[in-house]
Amino acid sequence: MEIWFGSPDRWRFSGEQMEAFVSLQTADALARVRAIADDVWPKTFREILSPEQIVYMMKMMYAPEVMEKELVNGFSFDLLTIDGVDAGYMVYAPYDEPETMKLHKLYLLEEFQGKGFGQKMLRHVAEEARKRGFKFLILAVNKQNTKAQKAYERFGFKQYKAVQIDIGNGFIMDDYWLRYSL
Repeated sequence: MEIWFGSPDRWRFSGEQMEAFVSLQTADALARVRAIADDVWPKTFREILSPEQIVYMMKMMYAPEVMEKELVNGFSFDLLTIDGVDAGYMVYAPYDEPETMKLHKLYLLEEFQGKGFGQKMLRHVAEEARKRGFKFLILAVNKQNTKAQKAYERFGFKQYKAVQIDIGNGFIMDDYWLRYSL
């Protein structure tokens, strides 16, 4: 099952392109997110993480049973489609800090990067968080992923802490945490 946000008159058109946000509601639909992740994730992190850590983290975050559990636990999985093509995805959920939603994942296929779609995806998540009554949106970004850091800062996120988290198998997530006031 899919839920399209808004009525067709609220879908956005960029020149000749039609953009729509689609909420994925079933375990089967999550394969669409995995397909994008399989393409984007290794390209995004090939200069930052070892091939072994990429494989480990892909299994840790994108195994069907992991994603299905997140869906059951209230995580939102939204796609950005452009002209009917799955172009990117966002995963977000309430966080255990008061009035806070966490953006867990936001990735966009390479051919759609640098065209303003990432900012539109951030606006979409911020709007969803605001509608649900949250006052803050937070995320974690790898300290070496300067391209993503700049995009988040351009949107208005501010760094509020740095963390190193042992994720097992000898690997560390070395991230900045950023916060955006809704």
